[in-house]
Amino acid sequence: MKKNLFLALALLLSVTIFAQNSSFIINETFDSAEMPEGWYFTGEGADNFKINTTNNAGGDPNELYFKSSPIVTAGIHLVMGSADLTDVKELGLSFKHNLNNAQLSSTIGIATSSDNGATWNTGWSKTYSEAASSGQYNINETFKTADMGKSNVLFCLFYQGNTYNFNKWYFDNISIFTLSDEGADIQLSSIDVNNVIQSGDIEISFTADNISKEEITSFEASYEIEGHDIVTETFNTTIAPNQKQKVTFKKNVNLVPGTHEIKVNILSVNGEEDANTDNNSLSKEIRTFIKSIARTLMIEHFSSSTCQPCVSVDNDMTTLTENNEGKFTYVKYPWNYPGIGDKYYIKDCSVRGAYYGVDGVPSIIFDGTTTTKQPKQSNFDNSYANPAYIKIVGGYEIEDKNIIVKATITPYIDIADVKVFMTVNEKTTTGNVGSNGLTEFHHVLMCMLTGSEGLDTSFYAGERQQYEFVYDMSTTNVEEMDDLEVAVWIQSYVTKEVHNSATLTEGFKEDDEDIDNITEEQISSVQVYPNPVNDKLYIATEEEVEDVVVYSITGVIVGQQSTVNGQQTLTIDLSDLKSGIYFVKINTEKGNIVKRIIKN
Repeated sequence: MKKNLFLALALLLSVTIFAQNSSFIINETFDSAEMPEGWYFTGEGADNFKINTTNNAGGDPNELYFKSSPIVTAGIHLVMGSADLTDVKELGLSFKHNLNNAQLSSTIGIATSSDNGATWNTGWSKTYSEAASSGQYNINETFKTADMGKSNVLFCLFYQGNTYNFNKWYFDNISIFTLSDEGADIQLSSIDVNNVIQSGDIEISFTADNISKEEITSFEASYEIEGHDIVTETFNTTIAPNQKQKVTFKKNVNLVPGTHEIKVNILSVNGEEDANTDNNSLSKEIRTFIKSIARTLMIEHFSSSTCQPCVSVDNDMTTLTENNEGKFTYVKYPWNYPGIGDKYYIKDCSVRGAYYGVDGVPSIIFDGTTTTKQPKQSNFDNSYANPAYIKIVGGYEIEDKNIIVKATITPYIDIADVKVFMTVNEKTTTGNVGSNGLTEFHHVLMCMLTGSEGLDTSFYAGERQQYEFVYDMSTTNVEEMDDLEVAVWIQSYVTKEVHNSATLTEGFKEDDEDIDNITEEQISSVQVYPNPVNDKLYIATEEEVEDVVVYSITGVIVGQQSTVNGQQTLTIDLSDLKSGIYFVKINTEKGNIVKRIIKN
């Protein structure tokens, strides 16, 4: 028997809003990887919501993801704050959403409450009741409820129905705002540049909301980024009351790999000063990368040879990995219960389990952020679809009972405060057979080369890091030295996000980039200055230089200069190059030296 569910998501700023001037009450774009600060659940539903890196609702990644499982048949509230609507008679509403696989009746809507949630008054709602309702929607409405004019009003996005009635629902760019009676008023709702975007010539777009009752026919806006000239343009366009419009500056900006803050300002509306200048500026931090590459999905699997429910999951994982060959890195952590637990359990397994909050087996984590006890292809696909910006190559060799591991990590984006993890696993084991009936196990952890806490580091676009380990495998549970593999992954420890991973096999593999690795000895033997550089780049080395090659960030040769009689000092003219990041490879009699430079 189905029961109606009243699902209320209170979507408010965490401070009181005084609505005498038109302004946002809510303006959430879900840019963070976590649920917005201050949100909390007062009932069921916490397991139904998360922030996804997708953009199915039609905005930029990230977005609010609402899934049907676990099935909920009782009220849920996600409370954030309250607003003062003393002088407000009507409000504007705007958001994007995407319903996936509507089966039976489901209703979403906006409601308000002036009695702390005891009574909710609907301002806007819509019912979706069949498969044809699935799809993407843009909502732009005005609404009013019996709570207008009250001093302490809660807002919520509510859901009515059984969560069984749909599959997935996505929400983004949720705005609730007051409407101005004092003249034309533009409110900046978003800067529409991806949070992570390829460096180079970048288009700057933004969305302007007309939150007044007067039609807007033109407005002037600017954008500014540190290190670049301010760009100011006039937009001749019509925006009706309570409507929004995405616009794009004609002049792009050339950004090098790194972190940049974009600030957009509204300077005038309809040839006059905006009626409310408090909502005319908006800033957004973006990260730019050199290039993206295909992701290798990281799978961490907690299991035990004494765990009966682990049997079906192990079989499912075998099927999943066979269907996705070459797309994943896999570590299985033997667990120390039920009963005596897995014979191959080591303490590092508990440390990783505590990090993820694993309270029982089986448990599987995809890319550090998706946890499941029933792995599906959809779990794999959702994580694998995300691009990666860091490359890992290398391999290992065996000498007697020692394994020698070498790995080179090349970042194509700045990633601060991350950890490098490396493990040695055995592909197939049989010596840890327990009581659950399984006779062999796969990708089983033997040791963590980096320790269970990993190695702290930061990566900067284009600057490689190299790692080398020697480990005596006779101290582990290894069965066959010719059946090993090495797992490497890069993880942000706080958010648990895995940026990329790799499985290293026997035999050392060199990076196929046409830019040589940098060693400490090479770095100390050359001076390249100034950096950043405007036009002339000066090079001085302790060795005789044969030639100098300049590469773009994508590895294309953009300049080359030979020397006469092995010069040790050179001047390179870079005046014809555009602003950006380049690599200078200096070929000397004792080897190659690579330097990363920034051209202003």
